[in-house]
Amino acid sequence: MENNQKSLREKIEKYEEKKENKKKKPENLNFGVKIGLDLVSTIIVAVLIGLGADKIFSTHPIFFIIFLLLGIISGFYSVIKSMSKLK
Repeated sequence: MENNQKSLREKIEKYEEKKENKKKKPENLNFGVKIGLDLVSTIIVAVLIGLGADKIFSTHPIFFIIFLLLGIISGFYSVIKSMSKLK
């Protein structure tokens, strides 16, 4: 009887460990996707704003370059900020 209870407890513990491991994988994947989207989306939005400003003010590369640099800086700042929350 005691052997059956021990083996049942071991099986339950193994099941719970597998369940915990499965939960961790999607969280890591979601975090990676979030980091990538933060970086890419800020750059794309900044470039579109720069192109729009260039079109409105009839200046070709000035606002595009300025907003591209601002988008890159803010994208990396966002990534660094998210990575610092991991600790």
